[in-house]
Amino acid sequence: MSSKPKKHFSAIVRLFKSEHSVDALRNTLAVILPIIYFFYLGWPTTAIGIGIGALMICMTDLPGNRSDKIKAAWVSTLIFTFVATITAWSTSFPALMIIMVILVTFTLTMLGIVGQRMNAIGLMGIILATFTIGLKPANPLWYGSYIFWGGLWYSIISLSQIWIFPYRSLRRAIKQTERDTAALLKLRAKGYDPAFSLSGFNQSNMRLHLKLANQHELIRQLLLSDERAMREVSTKGKFFLEKSTNLIDLYEQVSAVHYDYPYLRNQFVSTGALPLIQHSIELLAKLLSRPTNDALTEFESLRLQLRHKVDELDHQKASLLQQILTNIDEISTLIAAIHQPNITIPSNEEEVRVRDFLTPAPIQASAIKQHFSLRSPIFRFSLRLSTLCLIALLLITWLSNEHYSYWLLLTMVIVSRPSYGQTIKRNAERFGGTVIGLAIGWLVINSVGIPWQLSISVIGLFVFFAFNRVAYSVSVIGITLCVILCLNVYEGNLWQLVSDRVLFTVLGIALCLAATFLFPIWSAPRLSTLLTEVLKANYSYLEATLALKPSHLASIHQTRLARKLSHQRLSMLSEAIKAAHKEPFRKKLNWPLINRLQLLNYQLNVLIATLGSMQRQNKPLLETAQIDQINESLRMSLKNAETLNLHRQFPLPSWTNKPLNLMEVSAHLNKIIRA
Repeated sequence: MSSKPKKHFSAIVRLFKSEHSVDALRNTLAVILPIIYFFYLGWPTTAIGIGIGALMICMTDLPGNRSDKIKAAWVSTLIFTFVATITAWSTSFPALMIIMVILVTFTLTMLGIVGQRMNAIGLMGIILATFTIGLKPANPLWYGSYIFWGGLWYSIISLSQIWIFPYRSLRRAIKQTERDTAALLKLRAKGYDPAFSLSGFNQSNMRLHLKLANQHELIRQLLLSDERAMREVSTKGKFFLEKSTNLIDLYEQVSAVHYDYPYLRNQFVSTGALPLIQHSIELLAKLLSRPTNDALTEFESLRLQLRHKVDELDHQKASLLQQILTNIDEISTLIAAIHQPNITIPSNEEEVRVRDFLTPAPIQASAIKQHFSLRSPIFRFSLRLSTLCLIALLLITWLSNEHYSYWLLLTMVIVSRPSYGQTIKRNAERFGGTVIGLAIGWLVINSVGIPWQLSISVIGLFVFFAFNRVAYSVSVIGITLCVILCLNVYEGNLWQLVSDRVLFTVLGIALCLAATFLFPIWSAPRLSTLLTEVLKANYSYLEATLALKPSHLASIHQTRLARKLSHQRLSMLSEAIKAAHKEPFRKKLNWPLINRLQLLNYQLNVLIATLGSMQRQNKPLLETAQIDQINESLRMSLKNAETLNLHRQFPLPSWTNKPLNLMEVSAHLNKIIRA
């Protein structure tokens, strides 16, 4: 088996062994058990209603702690019950139904203001309204009660699980962060291999940075927003707090293993230090993922050899190697602390500082009010989705004889995304997954009997849950297969099922693509602002790092907060650049300039991390005159950044064949922005 298929196969095996698959199995059972039970009793309407209620609420069950899940359970259950009842009541009056669904769509889409979890609840509420239009329940109150009991049934299962295993999501997030940090270490190790091509290195580096920044934010939310866990002086809670802090600190040190690799290769090519450095970092990745005594012994041997190399080299090379060795030592210390945290009971002052790392949810009235403006992407997307629903509902009313016409609205709600690139990607995955799912369903229906069809539909539902957040196209195959098989058993008429699914999926995709130009949300106009924000955050990070005192908790805390803000701004910039690359007017942008500014800011962040590492050891790298020079350069860059024109072609400064330092990076930024 070649390396690429083997890698994909290993990823699939790991997925089915993961807790994510356990969740998929839980969700599948939670949906099908009440359906089987009430169908057995001869109550098909009850079975379908409760099954839909359980399906809707399990799709909103994002990773979270106890307090998150309790709040989400009662909020989603109440919202879904209300939406189901009023939508069912309005289906008898087409004009009222259209008005009601548009209001529901706009209101629930605006829930994205409050955060990701409420955004998921809003989306599933709109999808529930769509299902209700298709079902046309005869008794709205009974139907609403079925949705309520389905939501309550799933909530009991989910809350029982989180109550028994309160740190389950946090444990999973920490494990994933460890794997991603180990992957970053392995990538950095390759930089010291002269045979390894550095083409695309920075892009891979920044992709992992974005992934880790999001993982760190998830860990902070899972750990610090759980009031009970923070209030309880429990050994396990403090264990995860200490482990998470060390893991986030580790990322800073791993980031500092980043220099001008061509220069380093040239400096150490004949010294024998490069393979020692590379293998040491690879062993650190191994020790982080799965520590063993053999790996630790080998690492200690390599570290000793590197210390001997420092004594053998001339002053310039020895100084450079000593910096790398110091960084490796700190990474080793943090990895050891991650696997064996030093659990201490934090003081009240420290607990307040820890809570400062939480990103506050925008639930204040003033913050919500600001989003009711065309400048808000959430407001623009709400208007766009509401307009799409109006068009779809008019078509559904016109095509009222078509039994599955509601699939048009369902497709539009599911595949429509705020950004153009996300919508394109989602539409392609939806179309491909639908076609493959229909082909498999057709083959199954014409090959096996009803018992096998129902069994395979359950497998399709499991595939949908297992891949919904990791491989959407695969999840579409699963849900399409499940729907086609179940509807064929329940209603028959296979040809109408397939033809309607294709017709309304294609029509929905086409309308969604056209609607991206209605109330558009482009990332390109935001790039200048985001570049300025990144530069400001890096400047604040530098100031906090220069003020860092190893034994002063307040200065350490301020440095960590500044580092967090810097990482968040870099992640936002990376996401915006990625989205802008897929937008229709991307060719008008000066991509060499944008990419160079992104890279320079990233390198500035990494070099500040290196500076912080030396500050903690009382080994400052910069003199007062050099600090003044850097500050002046960055102040000048900030002054000119707001007027930066990313649509004009500027000549880019050539790189020097020297290791990058803070002065050079800030000078490059200043020169490019002033061009």
